[in-house]
Amino acid sequence: MNNDRPEREVTKARTVSLADALTCLRLLLVLLIWPLSLQGHGRLVGLGLIGAGVTDFLDGYVARRLGQASPRGARLDGVADIMLLLSAAAWLEVLHPEIVRENVGLLAAAAALYAGGVAAGWIAFRRVVDPRQLSSKIAGGLLYLFAITSLLTGAYEPLLLRIAVLALMISSVEGIIAAVGRRLAESRTIQAKGIASNTRSHAPHASNGVASNASPITSIPISPIPTTNDSEP
Repeated sequence: MNNDRPEREVTKARTVSLADALTCLRLLLVLLIWPLSLQGHGRLVGLGLIGAGVTDFLDGYVARRLGQASPRGARLDGVADIMLLLSAAAWLEVLHPEIVRENVGLLAAAAALYAGGVAAGWIAFRRVVDPRQLSSKIAGGLLYLFAITSLLTGAYEPLLLRIAVLALMISSVEGIIAAVGRRLAESRTIQAKGIASNTRSHAPHASNGVASNASPITSIPISPIPTTNDSEP
């Protein structure tokens, strides 16, 4: 028996892959960009946001290319994406407060739907973001484009904002529907198992195999054997 195998598995589990390292770099960039936003350096924040977007692309590419995809990496990537999205929204509020002031109703509705989608995804799938959801990728790309153009140019485009926010709302609704469908499917599965179990418990049980297979003993009358005394005249 090879005793080194468990040690290699533990070492592999503790090793941070290159894809996860890129995801952690994105989180680090988020922390480094915050002071720049508070100091009013909008263009530097925009450049930092571009760098964070590059790491977002690279970690997924590296994970697929090198076979480093894992549930842990997917969860870490989802957390990094949410942190970047929320931070970018906060940076825009700090540097361009007119965005919220002029679109408060739309942004409030989008924020509520987004929070509901994240909560529903976590309850149903134990994840905050579905990496395979196309609408989520489209919404993220549009929001990213809006943030970059607003930060680099120093002004925001209202039409691009509405399109990006609408895409986010559609993505959130899709996530909520998927989560509800998952919960309903699980509920139906549990009910079906309960009905099947109840049916089996009420089914008639077969009698003991030995007793049921034993052939009945037929009573055959036996004539008395004549004795010597009976045969004499």
